[in-house]
Amino acid sequence: MCVYIRTVRHICMYISVVRTVCFMQSDNSVTQFSKMCRRLPSKFITIVNKFYSIVFIQPSHKFTVLQPKYPVRTHVLITRSYSTQNPSEKVSQHYRKLYAEELNSLLKDPKYKALYDKYELEIQYTKYETNRVPKNLTAYNWLYLLRTTTRNERRSYIEFLWKLDMKNENEKEKKLLKMKEKAENFNGDNIYGLNRITMFHRIRAQTINEFYNGRLISAMLHEPIMVFDIGYEQYMTPKEISNCAKQLSYSFAMNRLHDSPFNLYFCNADKDSIVMKRLHSIIPPLYDLEFPLNITSKCYLETFDRDKLVYLTPHTDTVLKNYDDNLIYIIGAMVDKKCSKPISYHKAKKQGIKMMKLPLSERLEWGSGSSKNLPLNQVLSIMLDLKHTKNWNVAMENIPKRKLQKKRVHLQEKRMLRNARMLQCFYRNETSNLADKE
Repeated sequence: MCVYIRTVRHICMYISVVRTVCFMQSDNSVTQFSKMCRRLPSKFITIVNKFYSIVFIQPSHKFTVLQPKYPVRTHVLITRSYSTQNPSEKVSQHYRKLYAEELNSLLKDPKYKALYDKYELEIQYTKYETNRVPKNLTAYNWLYLLRTTTRNERRSYIEFLWKLDMKNENEKEKKLLKMKEKAENFNGDNIYGLNRITMFHRIRAQTINEFYNGRLISAMLHEPIMVFDIGYEQYMTPKEISNCAKQLSYSFAMNRLHDSPFNLYFCNADKDSIVMKRLHSIIPPLYDLEFPLNITSKCYLETFDRDKLVYLTPHTDTVLKNYDDNLIYIIGAMVDKKCSKPISYHKAKKQGIKMMKLPLSERLEWGSGSSKNLPLNQVLSIMLDLKHTKNWNVAMENIPKRKLQKKRVHLQEKRMLRNARMLQCFYRNETSNLADKE
């Protein structure tokens, strides 16, 4: 940079001399030379700027050198790093490598090696019998299979992976068909009719993302706190752990899109746990410093005042009547589809925290056989609308209608009508066949 500044100074001095000579002499050749020299510094500065464009001044890395009289602020020059790799691909590649290492270490144990060989034979038999087997099984898939306990669980997981493969293939085919149709229907006309000129400004996905993240940063400063307790991994099966990570990602997305979002906290979050690994693979910038989400391995008792905490659990008798902005509500990040055990109730009771439950039975008529276990994202949506509107009727609209009595009766009536029509058609066919025989 010093060489650059000195060179510019010398050129400016030289130009000033040439301008003086030009002013004193009226020769055309000297005038042309002067014009050329005037253009020279701008070209030189452009070239030097291009050369130094790989360097930028980072304002967060400033340091001050204090002298007895005159403080001097010095800027550190840092080389800008360019990455051609997608961040999500980078994160997924990291976890693929991590899962492969974990699988290799497991297979060194003779017990897991025998299970691996056994499950491989099961998959080959399923492929021979039904041909409903995915093309490739990743290291994560094998780790999931090795943690299963029953054969039906393995079969359902293999079928789920096969359906996922088929869905991806169908989406690829649809994409190719759309591209083919576009290429065939393209007539050479401009899209906007004005040589691709439009009065509307294009809003990019990155701009929208930054806008929503900015709202979350504002919520972190001004809005009430909502806590997710991510300390239940030991009580969940591998499938439930995967569902928990998905529901947490949906919860973050719903909170981000809401008009009045919460200041979300993920407490008891172990970075090496399976839930957080799955969540990081779904949301790649999860651990970035500028990401608008509070993630801590500490317990909520260490972070907040115990008197303000309220644990939302369905196993208590106290019903939540009104939303209080001064309280901090905790949602247990646990998925228990098979059997709902009062684990969160015992945890809150042991810690001496107030407990409340949502008024699901008091405000809604549930259908027979419908489960009142709600996903994490639906619980958060109820709390978001309750905070925003202070109206339980609006908040309860987040519960799927298929679980309610009215919708269940309507579906049963439709099913009965369809069965009656099928029986009528069958009876008509049978009578017509008998008449033909006679």
